[in-house]
Amino acid sequence: MVAMAGTYNFVSQDNFDKYLSAAGVGTIHRMAVTKTKPDIVVEVSGDTYTFTTKTAIKDVKISFTLAKEYECDPGTGRVAKYLTTMEGDTLITKEVGDPESVATRKFTDSELVMTMTTKGVTATRTFKRA
Repeated sequence: MVAMAGTYNFVSQDNFDKYLSAAGVGTIHRMAVTKTKPDIVVEVSGDTYTFTTKTAIKDVKISFTLAKEYECDPGTGRVAKYLTTMEGDTLITKEVGDPESVATRKFTDSELVMTMTTKGVTATRTFKRA
């Protein structure tokens, strides 16, 4: 199993603006978010994970325990309930009550690839391990 903890630097994104639009994020917020090149810091303590997304605008910190529901605003301006599980080197996050909204975080020795889907729109963001 790959060590997930560490810092990851933004490399690229694909279809992120369309994904945010489908998720209901407003135009001005989308413009700001899609222009950022965030770093992500991942901390792991047993089954508890903390993801801190750092940008020039603001930092977003999300902590959760695997297989337990939690509430958070993932940076979209909307608080919702989520459930995250792990399959191999991939964390799978589903929005509770919205089976169409799924995000995966696939870890390798060199990168983190996030794939997010909502309402039939999929986006990918790639980060390189620092």
